[in-house]
Amino acid sequence: MAKKIKKTPTTTGQYDKVFKENAEEIYESLIKSLFAIDTSKAENIEQSDLQYTIERKADFLKKILPTDNTPAYALHIEIQSDNDTEMNWRMLVYRSLVGKKYNLRTAQFVVYIGNDALAMASHITEEKLEFLYEIIDIRRYGYEEFLHASSPEEVILAILGNFHGEEPQTVIEKILQRLQQLAKTQLAVGKYTMQLEVISELRKLRQETKTQIHNMPVVFDYTKTTAYEKGEAKAKKDHTFGMLDEGLKPEAITRITKLPLETIQVWQKEWENERTKSV
Repeated sequence: MAKKIKKTPTTTGQYDKVFKENAEEIYESLIKSLFAIDTSKAENIEQSDLQYTIERKADFLKKILPTDNTPAYALHIEIQSDNDTEMNWRMLVYRSLVGKKYNLRTAQFVVYIGNDALAMASHITEEKLEFLYEIIDIRRYGYEEFLHASSPEEVILAILGNFHGEEPQTVIEKILQRLQQLAKTQLAVGKYTMQLEVISELRKLRQETKTQIHNMPVVFDYTKTTAYEKGEAKAKKDHTFGMLDEGLKPEAITRITKLPLETIQVWQKEWENERTKSV
């Protein structure tokens, strides 16, 4: 989904995974905060034909049915983490395909989440061709826009906003505290803190985020879990298995739970064996 700078292509999948896992919540938040578009009546647009033609899907594509009974239109959003010199042409291709396939006018936005200064063209002006879309640099918006949101998926976006001169350590602490308030389970707290760590790299704050996660009070209060009744060790192992199911690495689980890495690695082997047997 979000495209990382080409010199480090192996990290692209990490950003993609976070945005794909939280797709609906993230895009709803962006639409509400940045575009002022009412999506209370929206329909999915099937992208199979578009994907076949350009070998990828749009990041976000919905059919919007305005509540004021004005004509329906397509809402297309791309999230971009590097300055793509051909972004304007890519957006024109999408615009043409959507218009031809669905006969819908299209509102197009690129949300720039990169760390370098925004340097992409938002238009094409040539003889007998004028094309325009909107680019929004997420740092134009204060981190508070996302910090006070009601879902953890939105809150993690605060790391990408404008800190207004506040120290990164302070902002990260606030984000972690908010995630702890909102996450419905202790396992979810771990999931969202790891997602925060991944996307914090876009602001070169991954090490600081790791430090703040490490300094947090223990994320998992095992005494408040049902599994704890079966024994503390069993409770910790159950939570570790759950985090492994979510794709967290042993090193990340150690930072969250404060358990020894050696213990996590032993449990990881048990987890792998159980999953192998169930296949």
